[in-house]
Amino acid sequence: MDEIPVESTFRQYWRPVLLLVFSAGVILLTAYCLQNGIQTVFTHIYYVPIILAAYWYQKKGVVFSAVLGIIYFGLVVAITGYNPYNTVAAFARVAVFIIIAAVTTVLSLQISVQQSEIERSEKKFRTIWEHVQAGIMVVDAVSHEIISVNPAAERLTGYTEKEMIGHSCHRFVCPAEKGACPISDLGMTIDHSERFLLNRAGAAVPVLKTVTAATIGGRQVFIENFVPVSVAETTDKK
Repeated sequence: MDEIPVESTFRQYWRPVLLLVFSAGVILLTAYCLQNGIQTVFTHIYYVPIILAAYWYQKKGVVFSAVLGIIYFGLVVAITGYNPYNTVAAFARVAVFIIIAAVTTVLSLQISVQQSEIERSEKKFRTIWEHVQAGIMVVDAVSHEIISVNPAAERLTGYTEKEMIGHSCHRFVCPAEKGACPISDLGMTIDHSERFLLNRAGAAVPVLKTVTAATIGGRQVFIENFVPVSVAETTDKK
């Protein structure tokens, strides 16, 4: 029989356990305060499990908050007895609990939608990045250090991304002396221009290279993409 990892079990149950602990603590505190004539202040502690439940479980969290509110209302009536003022005040607090839970749920749902859209966008980008046949290299526009390369660039150069990151792009593509970069230093535009790529064996492979300036996370970069001349010529003939 396979054993369930302790870490996996912890991740699965820590939220409901935390909510149970908070809720039990709030209920015990409520009973203690009401028995000692305290009607307010402690009720603010209810917001902790209510907000957590609504954020984590959304619509189910609203139901949880309503149940917790009913328990609070029942304790008020059972311990302090029927008092119109206390009863109305307790009912109003229960309504506030539910409203707060509902607002938190709406915000949580909006965050979930945004996160899903971001995940779909990242997945789409990653699929294109990993399967496009052109080599792509993202380079810092100032230092010319390589930030990232796609699998096609790895295949064309014979180096892994880990081996290339942090090194100057001139070491692999369009060899040139430092300070003589056609793009940043000489102000040239490279669009389907024939350049050379140096592979791991030291051979110069002719490629058609295009460079586009962009900003990623506030950082100025060059996005360089290149295909072997032989592939480009075949594509043109078709």
